[in-house]
Amino acid sequence: MAGYAKSQASDKVTNSRILVLGYDNNAALGRVKDQWSVACPPLHAAWLDAIGPGDWFAKTLIEKVPSGDTIGLVPCAISGEKIETFMKSGGSKYNWIVNRAKIAQQSGGVIDGIIFLQGESNNGDTSWPGKVKTLVNDLKTDLQLGDVPFIAGELLYSSSCAGHNKLVNQLPSQIKNCYVVSASGLVVDPSDTYWKLHFSHDSQVILGKRFAEKMIQALGW
Repeated sequence: MAGYAKSQASDKVTNSRILVLGYDNNAALGRVKDQWSVACPPLHAAWLDAIGPGDWFAKTLIEKVPSGDTIGLVPCAISGEKIETFMKSGGSKYNWIVNRAKIAQQSGGVIDGIIFLQGESNNGDTSWPGKVKTLVNDLKTDLQLGDVPFIAGELLYSSSCAGHNKLVNQLPSQIKNCYVVSASGLVVDPSDTYWKLHFSHDSQVILGKRFAEKMIQALGW
């Protein structure tokens, strides 16, 4: 998830131990595509200036990381895309994800887990869980990840896609070491008056923390 709600000053307080692999060239942040820099929103497209779950995921997770270690985020979301866009067979962005992940590995990074929130564009598609399974298995194989935790997030309960959460919650039965993060109590961004699908700023903060808590649990930290 790239995010929609605008980032706030509190989100831009950085931690030198949290890095992000540049999603694009962002002159305002001095960020360069496919190069590491200190993480600060937006983690995804510069023009969005949005906060996503990755921001507070990392800020929460860093409290459990040994003092000499860092967290490297490799953002790979594209707004509005179906799962098919990211798949190895027929998708246009699978190699892009793999190449970015390999940059992280080749620079000394170890991929400990994957967080994922997608589904609005596949709302109600009963083949979606199987496609997610295929994508995850292909990534784990091609990047030699083993069974690292894969954590999926639910969609907003108040949105027209709320019914898709039944499919989101099927993922742990199909994917090894898979967990689901609840969207209970989270709300739509007030500026999203058309789609009514996007999480509010504060909900993104909570969502990121929930992803982190689940990852901490999955890693046994």
